[in-house]
Amino acid sequence: MRIQPAKKVLFISHEASRSGAPIVLLHLLNWLKKNTALQFEILLLTDGPLKPDFEKAGKTFVLSDLTGQHTYTNRVKKKLLGITLVEQYKKTAAHFSKRRYDLVYGNTIVSLPWLKIFKESHSIKTLCCVHELSYVLNYFFTREYLEENLKQTNAVIAVSGSVKENLINEFNLPAEKIHLHYEFINTDSHLTNSNALGKADLGIGHDEFIIGMGGTPEWRKGTDQVIPLAIKLKEQYPDFKFKIVWLGAGEDNDFVKQLLYDARKCDIDNRLVFLESKPNPLDFINLFDVFVLLSREDPFPLIVLEAAFLKKPIIAFENSGGTPELIAQGAGLLAPYLDIAQIANLIHVLSVDPALIDKIGKKANDLVLAQYNSNIVSPGIYNEINKLIEPVINGGNNQ
Repeated sequence: MRIQPAKKVLFISHEASRSGAPIVLLHLLNWLKKNTALQFEILLLTDGPLKPDFEKAGKTFVLSDLTGQHTYTNRVKKKLLGITLVEQYKKTAAHFSKRRYDLVYGNTIVSLPWLKIFKESHSIKTLCCVHELSYVLNYFFTREYLEENLKQTNAVIAVSGSVKENLINEFNLPAEKIHLHYEFINTDSHLTNSNALGKADLGIGHDEFIIGMGGTPEWRKGTDQVIPLAIKLKEQYPDFKFKIVWLGAGEDNDFVKQLLYDARKCDIDNRLVFLESKPNPLDFINLFDVFVLLSREDPFPLIVLEAAFLKKPIIAFENSGGTPELIAQGAGLLAPYLDIAQIANLIHVLSVDPALIDKIGKKANDLVLAQYNSNIVSPGIYNEINKLIEPVINGGNNQ
C-alpha cells in the first residue's frame, strides 16, 4: 500500500506584531501542531515581537532576510538595477514553490499579491483569510484589484458576518467562495495571571469605575472620540467617579500626545490613563468594569473577545463591524453610530447596576467559551484547508 505524503501548507502573516490577525494565526498554528499531522511553514512579511512565538510553532522565514531589504547595500543595488518589489516577490515565491506546498494560506488582505503570484505562476492553491472591512481594504488596494484577485483565490475566509457581507456587496465576491469562521482566542491559555494587578497599580482609586478601551490609536478605532466621551460623562454625571484606560499605546505615542493636549485644555486629563501594549493584556483587562469599543470599523477585534472572556460587558456602536454580532447575542449594549451621548448613558446605566454587569458579563463569557475559542473555530478552518488540498492527495490537479 502506497503511503500518501503529508499535506504541506505555507502560512503567510503580514507581520509579527502583537495585534489581532497575527495572534489569531498563532492560535491556529498551535492548534494545528497539537491536533493534526499537517506540515506547515510560515512566512512573515514583516518582523516583530511575535517572531519567537511563530518560530516555536514551525519553521519560520522573514521576508527581509530573504530579499536583503533590511541592508542599505542591497536597497541601493536593487534601485540601481531597477528591480521592483513585484520582481522581488516573484523571485521569492519561485524559491518557496520548490518546497512543494499543497496550499498557500494568506492571513489578511496584505497577502493577496503573494497569493496571486503563487496561484498564477506556480499553480498552487490559495486561501485568503480576510480580517478587514471597507476602509482598510480600500486603503491597501483599488476596488478593481480586490474584485479581480479575490475571485482568483480558491477560497476566502471571512472573520465575521460583516466582513462576509462586505465582500459580497462591495466587491462582488460569490457567496459560495466565502466561508465564515469568526476570530477566536485560546481560552485554554487565557487565564488571569496569578500576579493579579490592582487599581492602585495604575494610580486609580478603589471607588473609580474603569472604562476599558484598547488597540492601536487611530481614526478607525475611534480614539478621537475619547475626549468627547470623557467630557460628556463629566457633564451628564458630575458625581460619577471614572477613569478611561486605553490599553495599547503609552503617552509617548503621537496620537496620544494630541489627545492629552486636548484633555489638559478641557481639564479632563486626570480621567485618562494610556498604557502601552502588554504581553499579559488580560491582567489589565481584568481591572476593567466595562469594555467600550469606539471603533468606526472593526471586523471582530480580539481585545473584545478577551474582555468578554473575562466577563466584561461590551459597549459599541451599531454598524461598526463584527462586534455588534457578539453584542446581539447578549454580550453587551449598542449605541447608534457615533452617538457619544448614548455611549455615556449606557456606561452610567451599567455603573449603577452591578447585577446587570454580572448578568451581561456571564453571558459574554459563555459565548466566548461556546463559539469563539480555538478548540471550536480551528477545526473548521482545518476542514476548509483539507477540502482544498484533498484532491491533490487523491491525485487530482491543483489548479
